[in-house]
Amino acid sequence: MERRGEDRSGTLDDLRITIGGHGLRCAMRNLSPSGCMVECQDLVAEVGTRVEVVLLPGQVAAGEVAWQLGESIGIFFLEPISQRVVRHYAMDDWMLRSDWSMATWRSASD
Repeated sequence: MERRGEDRSGTLDDLRITIGGHGLRCAMRNLSPSGCMVECQDLVAEVGTRVEVVLLPGQVAAGEVAWQLGESIGIFFLEPISQRVVRHYAMDDWMLRSDWSMATWRSASD
């Protein structure tokens, strides 16, 4: 049975996470306001382990490991992130991102 309450946007981005006190670079494969899936090599994570996901400069999502299957880890965010952040990473808009500036991002409101 599917437990997700919302759609996830596919992504092709590498990002930094901190899990169990260790910083890692992982590949984020999908993202929604309530969580994400990342792929990290050689990582064993117990369900419930605290995680911080650096999404954008100044945008860190705190969460916990919801599941792990091989190199894939599901992360549940403790507080939902903005739909604007999800859209920033969405593969559908990937080609447009090169034109976005961080100044525009920071000045825009949700």
